[in-house]
Amino acid sequence: MNPIAEILIEQVICAQEVGKQILSSSGLDSDNVIYAFATPDTLVINCKDYATTWQFDEEQCKLQLAIARIRSSIQTILIEKAGKPLYCW
Repeated sequence: MNPIAEILIEQVICAQEVGKQILSSSGLDSDNVIYAFATPDTLVINCKDYATTWQFDEEQCKLQLAIARIRSSIQTILIEKAGKPLYCW
């Protein structure tokens, strides 16, 4: 495989693992989350339905605490439904 592709795949896997770690730590992991990933400054959570998206809005504090616990530099949380951005804070 192309070395650049290998590096990119490794970075994607790492981003997904950090996203899952934040969701698990916050107690907000759910079967209604399609995917979550984190870059150094953004956490992206893609939800299957509106009820799940609003749950994240209502539980922002839990996400912020989970981000702080892992000492991440994440500043933005983006909530998506079916891959389309709904809101961020």
